[in-house]
Amino acid sequence: MQFSSGGYSPMDREYYSEKEEPKLEKPIMAVNELGITVLEKDPATGGNIIQNTEAAIRMGASKVQLVFNVSHQNPIGGRAKAYGAEVRENLRELARANDVKIEGVEMPASSMSNLSGFDPQHFTINEQKRQQDLQEVKDAIKFIADVSGGGGVDVYSQEFYRNIVDAPWNIKGKWAGKFEAYKEEDKFATEYLVDRRTGHVMQEIRHSTEMFEPEFRVADKAYQGIDVDGKPAEIQKGDWIDVDGRWVNPLKKEQLLHRVPEWDNENKKFKVNTLRWDDVVKRTSEFNDRFNAGLDPAEYALQLNLSNKWVQARGSSLFYTNTYTDEMRRLEALKKSLEYYKKVESTIPPEEQWKMMHEDPALHGMFIPPEYKKPTEIIEHNIDQMRHHLKHVHEASSAADAQAEEVIKMMEAAVPLKVYAKEMAVKSYAEAGIVAFDETRQNKRVERPIHVGPEIGWPTGYGGHPEEFIELIKESRKEMVERLHKERGLSKDEATKFAQDHLQGCFDTSHLGMWLQHFKKDSPQESEEQRLVRFKGWYMEMVAKMQKEGVIGSVQAVDSATGAHGHLPAGQGIMPVVEAVDYLKSHGFTGFVVSEGHEEEQFGRGRILLQTWRAFGADISDSYFAAPAGRAKWSDVADSYFGHVNPPPYVVGDYRPTDDWVFWSGVPLE
Repeated sequence: MQFSSGGYSPMDREYYSEKEEPKLEKPIMAVNELGITVLEKDPATGGNIIQNTEAAIRMGASKVQLVFNVSHQNPIGGRAKAYGAEVRENLRELARANDVKIEGVEMPASSMSNLSGFDPQHFTINEQKRQQDLQEVKDAIKFIADVSGGGGVDVYSQEFYRNIVDAPWNIKGKWAGKFEAYKEEDKFATEYLVDRRTGHVMQEIRHSTEMFEPEFRVADKAYQGIDVDGKPAEIQKGDWIDVDGRWVNPLKKEQLLHRVPEWDNENKKFKVNTLRWDDVVKRTSEFNDRFNAGLDPAEYALQLNLSNKWVQARGSSLFYTNTYTDEMRRLEALKKSLEYYKKVESTIPPEEQWKMMHEDPALHGMFIPPEYKKPTEIIEHNIDQMRHHLKHVHEASSAADAQAEEVIKMMEAAVPLKVYAKEMAVKSYAEAGIVAFDETRQNKRVERPIHVGPEIGWPTGYGGHPEEFIELIKESRKEMVERLHKERGLSKDEATKFAQDHLQGCFDTSHLGMWLQHFKKDSPQESEEQRLVRFKGWYMEMVAKMQKEGVIGSVQAVDSATGAHGHLPAGQGIMPVVEAVDYLKSHGFTGFVVSEGHEEEQFGRGRILLQTWRAFGADISDSYFAAPAGRAKWSDVADSYFGHVNPPPYVVGDYRPTDDWVFWSGVPLE
């Protein structure tokens, strides 16, 4: 990069360069490989997408990534649907005339933070929202195809809420236990279960909440026996058993009715166990090992809770129907007796019928005078009472059975939020990848592949950790491969190649740096400097892992002065942004890199690009020829061509010293 500091003539020594070649240092990236993000609506200037792109070009950008920043809730004035054929043509011609590449678009993070359908306001997995967001992405794919003939579409990824303390990558491996959302998160974290049928959260399970269950009789040793159905069973110590020592299989709901609660004779009640979260985690692990079930602790806790409700409902039904068959037989017998005695009474003269009178058993008892009635009257009364009782049995028992069936359906539909939401996210990204695949082949303007994928998000949600970023992309690719193979007839190898081309993620270096806020100290004595050194080691290890897995399609190079979310130019903060991009480039990364360091534009227009050039080692001289030892420096350009940031190197007015002291040259200080 050259900036001219003045004119030259043939009499100037620097005019001729035949004897001496410029002394160049190889930068991490060439100037023309570094781009910047461009907002579709500039809140500071009010500029539109074309004006903002023109401003970026005048600044010297050779690559730009357009950022849709108008919310989905805004029906006019933003995103792909707001730009018709002529505007798209203008953008296309503007980029072509200035030899600039529009590398891609970022979807509006203010209103689209996932493709799982997760609605944080209503805390549901909303299929309508998922479809709407997916359609916006499809529109953006068409837009980037029309405007730049290819490129990327990235979605800020916060697919759903999840805890940090018990995330898989924080439980096992080199960095296990190094992160937490907040102090004592393990005590107050919350697990969410949703109803797969509706997407609504059906239960929250807090780690601090105690759960209760009856204490049932269990085997005190292992032995060979039978289950309650009479089938051979290997009974293990701690298994539920019935009154005869037969095994109660917890996988068969009807067998749960044979469990025997332990009686507390002293307090005259059945014993109850108290379970804390640690107990639930332990029980889940034991259950999974015993039955190869693969349950999440939250699922196990819900199954425990709902199983108790199911048993209660079925027990209630059994209570009411205990003598149901016998009562039905008695009712039929009473009906026959009624017919018989009606015939008998009809043959006896009225004056003789008193001989058939019997004492009414309903009024039989001490201190109650007897009442005599005809047999038919007594039988009819008994039939009425029995029918009334059976009606109660029918209603109460059938309602209890319906409730039990409803509990079964709830147990079948219940799934952890982190499982269901990830399924929906994978489904969406795979579908978006297929749309990018089709658009690349069908749009005549497309000259390079279109790719779509998540942008690594904040630590607060799934998609914000590199392990999740990798997992989401690789599982979406796998889903896309299956669909291309089954629906399009492509071979697995062909489909795999296309999935890799069209499903790629965006690595935001500042988002990864936000994990510093959650990086625990090794000890109370560890200094912040030491913690930062360790964190940078983790940071670079994650960069290496993402590159090795081949999931990064683009990079937003942005720095931060702390672990908070920031938008500083590279090199102006504490994160190893330069080292990360250097590693990626030296290990085969070929995607585009843009600066998102717009936060310092208030101190001088162009710092978003200039400071990025500077950080990545781009060469600068003050002419097209070799410069002497006193060649131009980046600070010379930064403090002049791009506007001053530092205070002026002179003083005036009352701050100026007296005339008693001057430079030896006699030049006034001011």
